[in-house]
Parts: sequence; structure tokens; C-alpha cells
Amino acid sequence: MRKLAIGRIIGMLLAVTSLTICLFALKLSWDANSRFEQAITARPMEAVLDLSQPGTVTVPFEQTCSFSHGEGIYLDLNDAETDKERAEILGRFSGSIVIHDLAGNEIVNRGLSTSQASEMNGEVRLADLPTFAEGDYRATITVVTHGIASPHSRQTIYARYELCGLEQIPVVVFGFISFCAGFVALVCGSTTLPGWWRHGIWKPVSPEEPPSEDSAAQKGDSTETDSSDTEPPRELFF
Repeated sequence: MRKLAIGRIIGMLLAVTSLTICLFALKLSWDANSRFEQAITARPMEAVLDLSQPGTVTVPFEQTCSFSHGEGIYLDLNDAETDKERAEILGRFSGSIVIHDLAGNEIVNRGLSTSQASEMNGEVRLADLPTFAEGDYRATITVVTHGIASPHSRQTIYARYELCGLEQIPVVVFGFISFCAGFVALVCGSTTLPGWWRHGIWKPVSPEEPPSEDSAAQKGDSTETDSSDTEPPRELFF
């Protein structure tokens, strides 16, 4: 006679479920970390400006990150020819940036200025942008000032995501879930897999030993003695 190993079945189901959760959470953590690493170096917008005269330029703005706490518009001054030109740009640059979606709806409108900005590592921050939905947009950059750079000088303006450690919270959370689920899967699997491999879903039951001749004879004598000494049962009437 065989019996189902209920404990082994439950343990194996728990191990398989925990392993599935572990792998799924691990993938989510890996994807979140990959998005964070890509957003650190991403430039959703980049254009080259001629600061020798006023003008307007329209370039694509590819928004690929929506979890940053903001975005910044920066001007790269590494291509400035002289310190005087760099000082002119820092002191007089003025303009604006307008971002539209592909349907023509205005998303962001900000002024660009270096009046209160300072140069750091060859770049200067011109404006802060709020984080908006991912997608394809168009950015129109207008330069108002003129004569702040030589005609042959070109400066790069670009957007960059503002990120800190808080954006990596999903990475830590999903990683912790994956670790806990993996530990449960390891414990349940190591305790149930050997029995599952040997016996499957059945629980081994040892067969009952047949009674020996002496015990059978003693059982027969006691039965005869009991049957002779006992009275037949009486019928009860209510």
C-alpha cells in the first residue's frame, strides 16, 4: 500500500515557486540597474550653437528616462578659443528652449541664462527642466545675445538627466526579494529533492510482518478460553 507524500509535494511546489520568484525579481533588478546606468551617460538632446550671432536651431529631443528627479541644460565651454571668449559667454549668454511633442503641443518652456551660473569641469548649467514622459520630442533653442563668440567658435548645448542614489531603490528592493526567494528555494529544494528523486510523489510504507506460529497458537488458545468463559451478549429492548 502506498501513500502520497504530502509534505514532499508541498515542499517541492514551494521550491519551484520560490525559484520562479527569485529569477523574475533578479531580472527586474538587472533591468532597473541597466536603465540607471544608461541614464547616467545619456544625452536626450545635443546641438551645436553659433554664438557669434542670434539664431534659432531645432533638434530632436529623445526622452528615454522618466524616473530622474529632473533634467539640466548644459553648455560645453571646452571649445571656447580664449579665456576672454569664455568670460563673455558666461557673462552675457541669454536665450530660451521650448520643447514640443510631435503633435505640436508645448511641453516645456524655459529661459536659458548664465547670469547666475558658474563653470565647472568646462560646462555651465543654463536651466532646469522637469521630468516628463518618455517619447520623441522636438526642442527649439533660441540664442538672443550676439557677438559673445568668434564666428569660427562652436559650443555644444545638451540635456542631461539629474540622478542620485534614490533612483536605485528598485534595484535594491528587487535584489533583496530575489535573495530571499532564492534562499527559500535552496532550503526547500535541498530537503525535498533527494526523497523526490528516490520515491517521487509516493511515501514508502513498510509491510506488516506475518505473525509467527507460536504467537498464532497463543492467540488461538486465548480466543478459545475467552469464548468459553464469556457469556453470549444479551439483546437490549427499549
